[in-house]
Amino acid sequence: MNVLIISASHRNPSQSRKVADVVSGLVKKHSGFKDIALLDLAEAGIPLWDEGVWRGEEQWMKILAPLRNQVRKADAYIIVVPEWNGGATPSIKNFALFFGEKETGHKPVWLISVSSEINGQYPVTDMRSYVYKNNKWVFIPDHTIVRFVHEKFNEESLSAEEKLLLERMQYSLRQLELYARAMREVRDKLKFDDRFKYAM
Repeated sequence: MNVLIISASHRNPSQSRKVADVVSGLVKKHSGFKDIALLDLAEAGIPLWDEGVWRGEEQWMKILAPLRNQVRKADAYIIVVPEWNGGATPSIKNFALFFGEKETGHKPVWLISVSSEINGQYPVTDMRSYVYKNNKWVFIPDHTIVRFVHEKFNEESLSAEEKLLLERMQYSLRQLELYARAMREVRDKLKFDDRFKYAM
């Protein structure tokens, strides 16, 4: 199985990318995912969506072709999204516009929110409420919030709090893997109907 980790910050470098790298290490060490890809939206340089996507304009096809292959190949996604102004970043919302049910539909997503303060719940609410309608991601019940992220995962020796957070991440990772296996069967049996590709 394949997993795509998405770092959804615009900043480069970013705390989201730091956490995404930690998670990538966990996936390699503690899961059955064989192919692990990491997409940093700060490096990807994806322009804002416009109608040239629908028209199949060449400039868009050059950008989207490799991305679509990477996204379609994944059986599951891990999205590391920072809290900006009480919500998810514009980059992850823009990213979600480019992919529909045939690429991302009925594939599980583990959400990881990062915050420099005590908050962090708002990107999760934002993503679960508004960002999945047409791409039909399936969010697993568990999500993770890395609070005071600037203080986390900076040293080789980990605090008790960091160790507990890593154990929680491993627990969520195991859920993601089980969902990924189960949802493969769902996708195999599900017949896509273009009349209903836009959800209500």
